[in-house]
Amino acid sequence: MIVYRISNTEFSNDISGTGAKLMGSRWNTRGVPLLYTSQHISLAVLEMLVNTNFKDYSIELDLMYIHIPDQLPFTEIKSGSLKKNWKDDFDFTRYIGDEFVSQKDVLILKVPSAVIQEEFNYLANPLHADFKKIKIVNTKSFWPDERLFKI
Repeated sequence: MIVYRISNTEFSNDISGTGAKLMGSRWNTRGVPLLYTSQHISLAVLEMLVNTNFKDYSIELDLMYIHIPDQLPFTEIKSGSLKKNWKDDFDFTRYIGDEFVSQKDVLILKVPSAVIQEEFNYLANPLHADFKKIKIVNTKSFWPDERLFKI
């Protein structure tokens, strides 16, 4: 399976989950490493737009194509199994993500996107023994149409 990630060029070779560990995000608290990837390039763009401040056109971005071997273990959380206001309850989603990382028994957690609930993000656990099997297979310079930043 190929998943996608957009990051500053200076960090485009880093899939260790360090950025999420330093900052915390929807599915992890600060101090817990987690690699965030998206099902589609377009979803990766939307996630970038709503979760960061990339309106500075001088920032160089890269699009990473990341391979996750299909036979590696994953768990899926469907939006219907989450509580009604899960998108607004970061304590709730962070608890789920932190538990996923601490248990170390599953490599990938497939979660609904809060931006488009019918699409998914794939969260990879850097503490899982098979994490080293996740590889960047392509990286290229990336910048979406600037009209997106005016929305």
